[in-house]
Amino acid sequence: MMRASNLRMAALVCVVVAAAFVVPAASGAGPLVPVEPVSADTADGLLSSGSELLGSLSKTAESERQSASCGPKSVSPQGLRAQTCTVAAEGDTWARTYWSNTTGRRLDGVLTLLLPDGRAVQARCAIDAALGSGSCETPRERTVPVPEGAEPYMAVAEIAEENAERPLLRSGSAQ
Repeated sequence: MMRASNLRMAALVCVVVAAAFVVPAASGAGPLVPVEPVSADTADGLLSSGSELLGSLSKTAESERQSASCGPKSVSPQGLRAQTCTVAAEGDTWARTYWSNTTGRRLDGVLTLLLPDGRAVQARCAIDAALGSGSCETPRERTVPVPEGAEPYMAVAEIAEENAERPLLRSGSAQ
């Protein structure tokens, strides 16, 4: 059991390192994905407690049953907070990140959903300090089975200043 845990951790580290190289190259590609704005109070509540986050996911769409796998809250010294999740409902899977930006600056985010079949789906996100907080999602993909020995769905969000070489904050989903 310990070996599987070590392999999973090594795979997660590889994904984050790979994302650090892929995200800057892809930051100019793809449209922004529109999402329903989240009020500052709602996002702050989502970031303050995992149980509130999961409760909010179930309220997001009354007609669909959602399940989520969320990573820990990530915090940067510059005034960013984020929590990133993989979400599944009605045969689809996507990534969602909740963010709070108190830097006073507009930042850019890239949210990546890594699928177990080796594909990746990305969305560019405007992390606007004027809004205070909000959320961003990747497009939904049909859920694919996780092959034996393969990594499950994972999501990684990176938030940076425009044209920056390094992100100010990385946030990932839990597995």
